[in-house]
Amino acid sequence: MQRFALAVAGSLVALALATPSHATLNACAAAKKQCVSKKTAALLKCHSKAEKPPNGLDPVKFAACLQKAKDKFDGGTNPAKGCFAKLEAKYPGGCLSTGDTAALEAKVDAYVDDVICALDPAAGTCPVTPTPTPAPTPLGCFLNGQSCSNASECCSLNCAGSVCAPSCSNGFQDGGETGVDCGGNDCPACALGGGCAGNNDCVGTTVCSAGQCVCGPGQSNCNGNPGDGCEVTIATDVNNCGSCNSVCSTANGSPTCNGSQCQIGFCNSGFSDCNAQVADGCEVNTQTSHNNCGFCGNVCGMAQTCVTGTCQ
Repeated sequence: MQRFALAVAGSLVALALATPSHATLNACAAAKKQCVSKKTAALLKCHSKAEKPPNGLDPVKFAACLQKAKDKFDGGTNPAKGCFAKLEAKYPGGCLSTGDTAALEAKVDAYVDDVICALDPAAGTCPVTPTPTPAPTPLGCFLNGQSCSNASECCSLNCAGSVCAPSCSNGFQDGGETGVDCGGNDCPACALGGGCAGNNDCVGTTVCSAGQCVCGPGQSNCNGNPGDGCEVTIATDVNNCGSCNSVCSTANGSPTCNGSQCQIGFCNSGFSDCNAQVADGCEVNTQTSHNNCGFCGNVCGMAQTCVTGTCQ
């Protein structure tokens, strides 16, 4: 029995030496969580800068900011230098999960996009599923520029002057189109999310960034319709101030939206904004207020009352 006990004890010691310590596993897991936290914060900071009044980052600088944040933690052209990959190298065999670097990176990116799109569905990076581009079929059809006798012979389904020509309604990108049935010199401008080569390929209030039509600075797609682009100017719209459906409400007065911030335009007659707080609007009735009689800060005497804006 004693020999058996000694053998078991020896086995346990050997196992303990061969297995990474719980402390090591925890250290690796904790460090990976910190990577997630820092990368998330870096990406969200780019989004905050892009929406900072009055105009935020332009699309090119916004895309560069996002890429810089990703490269810092993913390693960019050298994935081994990424935050997650470094930890797996630092704790070889000592991470609760290994080989999950790419998956973690993708999950963080997707999480940030989900959060941003939940806060503002019209944000420039929100995924807009473009119309799929089917292959130019059926097989054996004539390509653009080839002779034809009827439209059915052409892959584009457009026979013009006995020659197959591009079409803006055949469901795939051909000719000079920059997106599916849109963009270029011959087709209508592309909707939000459509392909583009320049701003002229996109519907108004959108701009071309990285080959895709996105919301321009200070604009948002508040009605969810990509066809009319980003129809709301959130920098000045009192019903969508700073973001969609963010309504400026001023008690006893009229609001304005300036630089994506709600402000008090003017107070109704007999009311004033004495505390300079937009949230409660024109909170003082200067016709009856003992401490603000007629105007802010005009305090009536102890024995007086305020009647129609006059201390009596």
